[in-house]
Amino acid sequence: MQDLNSYKNTKYDYRKEILNLEKEIERKEQEKEEQNIIIDRLRNEINDILNSKSWRITKPLRSISEKISKKEEFDHNVNLEVEKIFPDNNLYKNFKAYNSVYQDNIDFSDKKTDLKVIAFYLPQYHTFKENDEWWGKGFTEWTNTKKSKPRFEGHYQPRVPHKDIGYYKLDNINTIKKQIQLAKQHGIYGFCFYYYWFSGKRLMEKPIDLFLNDKKIDFPFCLCWANENWTRTWDGLENDILIKQNYAKQDYKKFIKDIKKYVEDKRYIRVDNKPMIMVYNPKEIPNFDEQVKEWRKYAIEEGIGEIYICSKCDLADDNHEFADYVDAEFDFPPQGIGHKETLITGLPSPKIFNYKKIVDDIEHLYKEHFPTRPFYYSCTMGWDNSARRDDNYTVYYNYSLESFYKWLRIIIKETRRRNSSDKRFMFINAWNEWAEGTYLEPDEKYGYSNINTLSKAIFDLPIDEKINKKEKKQL
Repeated sequence: MQDLNSYKNTKYDYRKEILNLEKEIERKEQEKEEQNIIIDRLRNEINDILNSKSWRITKPLRSISEKISKKEEFDHNVNLEVEKIFPDNNLYKNFKAYNSVYQDNIDFSDKKTDLKVIAFYLPQYHTFKENDEWWGKGFTEWTNTKKSKPRFEGHYQPRVPHKDIGYYKLDNINTIKKQIQLAKQHGIYGFCFYYYWFSGKRLMEKPIDLFLNDKKIDFPFCLCWANENWTRTWDGLENDILIKQNYAKQDYKKFIKDIKKYVEDKRYIRVDNKPMIMVYNPKEIPNFDEQVKEWRKYAIEEGIGEIYICSKCDLADDNHEFADYVDAEFDFPPQGIGHKETLITGLPSPKIFNYKKIVDDIEHLYKEHFPTRPFYYSCTMGWDNSARRDDNYTVYYNYSLESFYKWLRIIIKETRRRNSSDKRFMFINAWNEWAEGTYLEPDEKYGYSNINTLSKAIFDLPIDEKINKKEKKQL
């Protein structure tokens, strides 16, 4: 998907900044009060001795009293100098770049959950004509993943897939079946395939069509229209457009006709018996309200019936500008997540964020979130798109399984609180975004740790739950 291109201030940023300043003032005042208590106690003890009749004892203690006063002044001056030298508490040396441990696969097939967890699924792991033309013959998502290198100490690159999956190709239906087997073992409800569609021109459609045509595969799915221009973003050249979205009015009906065979499939995910169609970036679409209206009309004309349209809306966006036109909204971290105080300093890129601090700070944002439509929450793992960019890349530094688990538990709580049992959808970004550093699939270094952590969260198990060895099963 499109990279995180810029950092923008939001109302959330300012609220957080004010809140943190208030907390810092309160902390400083508390420290000052505690220091004053200690100093007063010492002075009282000294005064008791100084008022005694023994001059021999009190004379040296007078010297001590003077030293205490001088020390207070000295400590104050030292603190001022330290603050000048180290003004940023988010210096990279204060944290570990990536925190995880190797885990074998755990089979959770015997567990039950009321949550419908959907993983975003990238189909770019096979060769096709356009990629060969634009990036060189044989290019797939693995090309960037393989050539990635560490950019700083502790940087977790390159990411190497576990031997259980290897550098697979998605033009092989057996690969897709194996992925679905693993997803089912871990309680994942379905996949949301990115749908790359440009006025009738499709890209990377082969894996989705292989899945569609094999009716024996029993696994729910839906489509997310990845409606952005295809550019050389991976090289940092956002203005170099390879294939453009036109958003022409004549495309309204064409789009509905093209997705008909998918949304009519019995495995397609439905809400109130309406197929769920997700739109990645409604802000890019001129007259989005008109498009949605026309889509609904043509869906009925084509015999599909009513459709359930979900549009992306960043969690920190209070606006919900498209809520009047759609049936539901969803968020898509890392977009709309993070603020200035979560930035890690001292590293080559200006867009390196403290994952733990983001998660620790984010809970209040969910509590203060009041959408006017059903809202489906998402989270992501150790985001890192440095495999696609030479500079200005985004990394979630200080990632840990504990923080990932905490984020999951937050959105699980909100999903259960806000949505009825038949609509408890939540999304994970992603199943297989290897060049963006966020994937549930196992890798060579940490094995199945991410997907095991997801399963423990959705099955309401503690993160340190010891699973019976007989449940462990390698694919």
